[in-house]
Amino acid sequence: MKKTSIKNIIATLIKLRDAYHSQLGASDLDELDDVLGQLTRLEQSGREQVPLGELAMRGISIIDSTLRLVTNLTDLMK
Repeated sequence: MKKTSIKNIIATLIKLRDAYHSQLGASDLDELDDVLGQLTRLEQSGREQVPLGELAMRGISIIDSTLRLVTNLTDLMK
């Protein structure tokens, strides 16, 4: 993955954390912060192409958990 794409992913995950941090559990926030830290280190590395592997799956899992939580809260408010 290109470093510019990683920069966009980091920005998106930060927006997600800022918007929903009060609804996420401590373990979800810890996982998100860990993924953000690793992505930041990869983005700052000198390589042009960066492999994501398991890190990408962890990020997708965090987004999935957040969307499920937000969707459930929206359904409850109806």
